[in-house]
Amino acid sequence: METREFVELQREFESTNTVTVGLSTDRLERLTRFREAQGVTFPLVSDRRGNVARLFDVRRRFGLGTSRSTYVIDTEGVIRDAYHNELSMWRHAHRALAWIKSVQQGRPD
Repeated sequence: METREFVELQREFESTNTVTVGLSTDRLERLTRFREAQGVTFPLVSDRRGNVARLFDVRRRFGLGTSRSTYVIDTEGVIRDAYHNELSMWRHAHRALAWIKSVQQGRPD
């Protein structure tokens, strides 16, 4: 659901000169199948060992995977916005896109 939203809004993200990257602790083979099935055109990265998940503190307790999180990171590598929501996964891409557009229009929310 979350990825589908990013796929549907990909052209809008590209129009803002934004790069979308998906990250998952799933195996590369599974991500490849998922990418093909969902029509994903942006990179999907396998964080199999969970190193990036640990750095972003998105690992769930008791080995229950990672939380659904979206980050907007600028060209300097600074996190400018973060959104964590397990129940409203369909809002991630819309929220990130709205934030990016507001910054580009000179009115960060």
